[in-house]
Amino acid sequence: MSEHDRICELLSLAAAGALERSEEERLLSHIRSCDACSREIESWNSIAASLRRLPTPQPSAVLIQRTRLLAEARLEEQSEARWQRTMMIFVVTFAWMLTIASWPLVHLLTGRLVDFFDPNLNRSWLSFAGLTTIVWLTGGIAAVLLAWQQRRERRLA
Repeated sequence: MSEHDRICELLSLAAAGALERSEEERLLSHIRSCDACSREIESWNSIAASLRRLPTPQPSAVLIQRTRLLAEARLEEQSEARWQRTMMIFVVTFAWMLTIASWPLVHLLTGRLVDFFDPNLNRSWLSFAGLTTIVWLTGGIAAVLLAWQQRRERRLA
């Protein structure tokens, strides 16, 4: 591709004012010596000037209202997602705290607090693992039910 062809590709961009300084200088030096490109850049400049004189279209009131409603809905969804993340972190933290705190309490209430401090912890740890599994499964089921409820509410809205 010749330099002339490269400059011809830049003419419309020059009329729009979208060239970098180096490209603009290269174009100016070329159109000083090339009558065809000089005439074409004048044509492009005339078109660009005519386009600038056209009135700027204004959006309709319906479009503005619809866009505003979509933006508000999007912001509400983002806020709800933040709230859900915060609540999920709280629920997970609470579940762990409840699990850890309930284990000695269970031993105290069942009268096996001494077993809790027993060096042979196999039975205690199996019980703790079972309790933890039950608590986490319950939390998981609750989370799934809450998500299902929320999806159903969104579909109805």
